[in-house]
Amino acid sequence: MSLDDRKARLLRAVVHEYIQTAEPVGSKALAERYDLGVSSATIRNELATLEEQGFLSHPHTSAGRVPTDIGYRYYVDSLSGVGELALTQQEVVMRYLEGAASLEETLQRTSLLLASLTHYTAMVAPPSLDRSRVRHVELVRLDPRVVMLVLIADTGRVEQRLVETDRVVGADDLEDLRRRINEKLVGARLNRAEALLSSMEESIPGDTRWLFRVMAATIAQMVGDRSIDRVWLGGQAHLSTPGAFTELETIHRVYQLLEQQVMVLRLLQVSFRQSDAISVVIGSENQIPGMQACSLVTSTYPAGDTIGTIGVLGPTRMDYLRAMAAVQAVASYLGDVLEDDVER
Repeated sequence: MSLDDRKARLLRAVVHEYIQTAEPVGSKALAERYDLGVSSATIRNELATLEEQGFLSHPHTSAGRVPTDIGYRYYVDSLSGVGELALTQQEVVMRYLEGAASLEETLQRTSLLLASLTHYTAMVAPPSLDRSRVRHVELVRLDPRVVMLVLIADTGRVEQRLVETDRVVGADDLEDLRRRINEKLVGARLNRAEALLSSMEESIPGDTRWLFRVMAATIAQMVGDRSIDRVWLGGQAHLSTPGAFTELETIHRVYQLLEQQVMVLRLLQVSFRQSDAISVVIGSENQIPGMQACSLVTSTYPAGDTIGTIGVLGPTRMDYLRAMAAVQAVASYLGDVLEDDVER
């Protein structure tokens, strides 16, 4: 629904004031604090109209008004740009992310950093393993019947499995198999790994074909196992910040959801609408049961030939401009760090 300039300015002022104060906003406060160029009486009339149109609601215990989900949506969509972090914050982001020793540590640091910048709960999902490419496969003989299989993707992601066999594994046979598998898989997409391994089975010497089948099946399981897709969380304590949510029951529901990795991944996946922009899901727009009191700001970050997802979760009374600026900036820096890792 479109609004004329005066109503649009009033709505943005109400949203901004409510985000800052957490108190219902009245016409007197707007007249005193914002240069709107109209009288308090005109402001009251316009606020009443905005309420009738569904942009504002009127708590029965207060003379002021608060934004509805529709009001927040209009506010977010009317922002002229996402904005940028302060230079000091940009420097902190770069230093903090560049010090990580592994992809897992990088993603954990990212979640903590984003939570610190926004004061909301941050979520970072890794690049999808099955859409990545193989950088290296390592087979390490730990015991005559135990092999550690290590799969390294071009994103820097590392997955490993201990494989127990019912026959003795020769060191030379294992080295030959490692060489053959790498020749076939390095540079290939992981979602093609199973088919590529199947196509090379006939070329494996007969006396080690059993071992190849075991390793091929393990690699296929690793690529297809969605349980290894975890989410790194930071700043869960921000959910209980005074004024964040009005009901304790809401906090409990959100905490319970965040304990379920599959649900958090789903939350991130369904929230993102475009691969090249910030996405904002507000309150009732959220299709995850029990999350209608929350808003989610997400973006993707590049990693090799695939992407991961990053975002912050908070109340609908979220400082959207700050959250969007932080998510976009951290996603960009995270992509740069991972790109450097891929090139090395």
